[in-house]
Amino acid sequence: MQLMATAVGRLGSRFSLVFDSDARQVLHSALGRWLDFPTDLSIGIAAEGELAFSLPFTRRFPSFEVVEQQLSMCGVSFVARSLELGVGLRAEFVAPFYPRDEWASLAPLFLIRMEVFPQDRVFWQPSKRQVRQGHVFLRLQRGNLHLAQAHDRLKINYSVPKVVWKGERVRPTDLGQEEELWWCDERIVPISPNAELLDDGIAFNFDLDDPSKCRFDLVWCAFVDEPVLTVFGQPASFKYRWLFTDVEAVADFACRHFNELWRKSKQMDELIENSGLTKSQLDLIRFSFQNFLLNSWWVVRDDGAEWFSVWEGSCYFHSTIDVEYNDALIYLAFWPELLELLLDEWSLFEMQDEVGSYLAHDMGGELEVGKQAYHHPMPVEENANFLLMLHCLWLWTGKQELIERHSGLAKRLTAYFERSDTTGNGFPNLGTANTIDDASPAVQYSREQTYLAVKTFCACHAAAQIANALGESDWEKQCRRLMERIRKTLDEQAWLGDHYAVCLERTADGLVDAWTGQPLSGELKGWDAYSIYTANGLLYLLLSGNEPELNYDRIRTDIANAYWQSLTEYGCTHTSADRSNVWVSQNLWRDFVAAYLDVPLPDNSSRYFALQTFMNTFGLTKGFIDTYLTNNLCFYPRGITSIGYLFALCGLQIDKILNTVRLRKTLPYPCRVPLLPLADWERGIVPTVVYRFVDNRIEANLENGEVLGDLQTVWY
Repeated sequence: MQLMATAVGRLGSRFSLVFDSDARQVLHSALGRWLDFPTDLSIGIAAEGELAFSLPFTRRFPSFEVVEQQLSMCGVSFVARSLELGVGLRAEFVAPFYPRDEWASLAPLFLIRMEVFPQDRVFWQPSKRQVRQGHVFLRLQRGNLHLAQAHDRLKINYSVPKVVWKGERVRPTDLGQEEELWWCDERIVPISPNAELLDDGIAFNFDLDDPSKCRFDLVWCAFVDEPVLTVFGQPASFKYRWLFTDVEAVADFACRHFNELWRKSKQMDELIENSGLTKSQLDLIRFSFQNFLLNSWWVVRDDGAEWFSVWEGSCYFHSTIDVEYNDALIYLAFWPELLELLLDEWSLFEMQDEVGSYLAHDMGGELEVGKQAYHHPMPVEENANFLLMLHCLWLWTGKQELIERHSGLAKRLTAYFERSDTTGNGFPNLGTANTIDDASPAVQYSREQTYLAVKTFCACHAAAQIANALGESDWEKQCRRLMERIRKTLDEQAWLGDHYAVCLERTADGLVDAWTGQPLSGELKGWDAYSIYTANGLLYLLLSGNEPELNYDRIRTDIANAYWQSLTEYGCTHTSADRSNVWVSQNLWRDFVAAYLDVPLPDNSSRYFALQTFMNTFGLTKGFIDTYLTNNLCFYPRGITSIGYLFALCGLQIDKILNTVRLRKTLPYPCRVPLLPLADWERGIVPTVVYRFVDNRIEANLENGEVLGDLQTVWY
């Protein structure tokens, strides 16, 4: 694929690299994308004296004539070809990840492999030389880096100001001399023998006539040995400090376990690569997964309490509930314990207003956790998001203690729904500001929104099932009554013939702008538009095989018509009337709901990835960006919603309370779909649905089904 700015990151450990070929640099720091520095990184080949070529992340050497990029789940590789030398170079950066393996996934390190190969011609043009010997190198240069040779490794030290700044290329120039600093230790260590330590890097001699001298391995390690966050007033340090004593221990671990880390990472790459997804779907998952990782924080307070949260990209909010509502598909796929930890953490942020109990929008901002940092709450939406995630995690894991632990909070959140409806029609008209914060008033904070009504309906369905499991009959009846009111209003007032209205109200009188605090009046434009959000609340229920009683003919019609009415170059806007922005994550969510409900929409992944390409070339460096131009949700974690492609493809539905796994028995084409949430990661066995074309039809079989234990497989 073409070169574009691409990031690699670590789970909870902040060590990250952003490869930016347009600026000929790598943005690098042991403390993450927004505390990093432009670094000249030379990875290349030298031969015949001073003749040298490098990947385009440096200004010290000319670039290879041809360079392409390949994304993977656990990293990125660059394949470069030189006609001048007649050789090529493949440089692969691997960010090890393996589900539920803290040592592999948290260790602040990258694995690097450089391979030299002969390149006789490109585009039928013969190479000028046929170089067979030379050296391959990795070299660093930056103003505040202190490099030194330390035994068999390159020692790197530098400091980072304890401040978060916004901006992508230039750090503030007004930092005072007394600015507090973090001290960062790094090492680059050769794994392959006969390395030559340089003043600014490492080199190896290659010989194309000797296969043992064509491939070279390195590890790049980091360590920050002091608190990095404040959590409820207490300092908190990276969790990896409880796994490793210092950067030398990280380096020793990487050297001893290089092959194991490589193997586990490649298994993850292959699971995704060999699935039945399209190239653009795969690249969305690969690209966004690394952006999700570099937003994550996994720390331990001085009192020993763990804390996990995820920055909301360039907004810096910690674990915004509505963002994690979309992100949580990755926890369900690989690490459900992290979602359980988040649910426990959110329960600490119960707030009160005149209506009742609601959950804060976020858990803090920048480098401090402890109170909501966003300027206004989103009560109905966040309450519903919490209940739907809790319900899904309960059914996918079968852990009764989850709902027992949160039952009191869940009842209070449900009560908020009932009291937020002051008209008796079930549609909330209080606490209705929502996450769609670059949209028109009708979409963003109008009263009696259809989106929030349907999501409330779904959350009440989830709460009713939880109440039933706990023997809470009064709570269950409360939920069912509210559902009936919402359903009646939805059918009688919200349906406009071929789609659902955005909201029931047609006037802005009485509304207050959530950003300015100013009252609004007049016509509420777009109240009757086509919206991509109507069915948003359904997905978590569909993931467990729940279809609450709704008019699904209308739901399907609404999804299909809203798609065509709001479609643009990069996906659908919020509504047909509100063309302010495209949110890729919400398009993905809609696509997955449509897939589960058998709504025949085209695959739009090429549109979504085209936006990523556009926003990361020609001088732009945005990482995963959820929005188009008029909003700057960049280096954003929400793109990992794309992992849902794997659930939607085979229609995966899990209910460990009913002891069932439901799967589609046929697909339009042959493929393999790994059932990631049901894998035995300790043994490395992943059950896989295999769809084969046999006797002019698709047949489905389950490989490695033994890991499902006593779960019953139901084909539908």
